[in-house]
Amino acid sequence: MVRKKENKVLLSSRDSLLIERIDLHIHTSFSDGNYSVEEAVKIAEIKGLKIVAITDHYSEVQYRSNRITRSQFSRYVQTLNNFTVLKGVEVEILQDGTVSISKNKVKELDIVIGGLHSINNIKFWGDYSPIWNPKRFVEKVRVTLIKSMESGILDVIAHASWLPEIIRKETHRKITKDWIESVVDAFCDEGVAVELNCAWKVPDERFVKYCVKKGVKLSIGSDAHQRLMIGKTNYAINILKKMKVPEDFIFIPTSLF
Repeated sequence: MVRKKENKVLLSSRDSLLIERIDLHIHTSFSDGNYSVEEAVKIAEIKGLKIVAITDHYSEVQYRSNRITRSQFSRYVQTLNNFTVLKGVEVEILQDGTVSISKNKVKELDIVIGGLHSINNIKFWGDYSPIWNPKRFVEKVRVTLIKSMESGILDVIAHASWLPEIIRKETHRKITKDWIESVVDAFCDEGVAVELNCAWKVPDERFVKYCVKKGVKLSIGSDAHQRLMIGKTNYAINILKKMKVPEDFIFIPTSLF
């Protein structure tokens, strides 16, 4: 992988394969990945990745399993300093729109990703609890995402249009044009990037098209938790190529410039 002193050379080139060599969302055994940081780095090198971020789950405001805690944060950052990777975390977007990291911790990182994982105690993965008013629920998701962007802490939001199991099949109908435009307008206003999440294959082309229209940056992330997923960013690559998205729209952390 490219060391920081080399990054300006990489980023100033017009390498058409650049989008195939980025992965800005990788978890390790510091949270819920099943491999060490060292293993992740080796796999990324073998796959020819050039811009890589380790982004383990982190929360300092509520206990959740498989999250780095405040007391573990320094050891995590020190470990990442031993490798030529970007230092990052994925923080919780809480129901009131706040995020689970303080600003003093952000200063030690290259990238902060926000992830909304539950609303009204309903988890977005593996939870089949009934949602009696889906319209109200989806509206709550919209408001929460927008408030989280207004925190000024997030660089990227992951899986922005992902919904819980019980209403996921209705995503295309529930995530309306107005919903997309409202959320993407906030991404634009707050300077937050939208992640093309390759594990969950969101957002869809409607969402990406409006991002491009509004000039919103797009971040490429595998959201890897298993070895085979590292660098597996086909969803992002395919949608970017299909829609002929200019390279200038690809999000690159400012620490590389």
